[in-house]
Amino acid sequence: MDGQSYKLATKCSKGVKMGATALSNMAHFCEEGEVKDVMEDYCSKHTELAKEIDGAIRAQGGLPKDAGKIASWFAVKGIEFKFSGKHDTSAVVRSALSSADKAIATLEMDARTYSLAKPDICRYVSRTIELERDFKDKINEAYNKQ
Repeated sequence: MDGQSYKLATKCSKGVKMGATALSNMAHFCEEGEVKDVMEDYCSKHTELAKEIDGAIRAQGGLPKDAGKIASWFAVKGIEFKFSGKHDTSAVVRSALSSADKAIATLEMDARTYSLAKPDICRYVSRTIELERDFKDKINEAYNKQ
């Protein structure tokens, strides 16, 4: 796997894994209902996509990377600190939407930075952006039904 393809694929995979971790942890601070269900569903979708990207990395002779223990720890602790002791679905939804927007912006920037990456790797970036946009639509829809 060439350098740009590997860097883009690992960045995308690590980001998707962080998204799954964040959604899983944020869901704990939601009240039971459709919003929580959407978060849990998209946690699974993120996990599935990360496995697929990691498989593509392996198939091309590369080694997938984890999001990083320290980064994951800070993400989890940040969520716990932010929502500690309360189940405020509104605040969780706002935070999740903000995170999805940041993920999309980061992926778009990474795609420009690694513009020479192979098309099959670029498709994973596009699919991840599509997943984030779909998540935003579904979480808004679920929240507005409450």
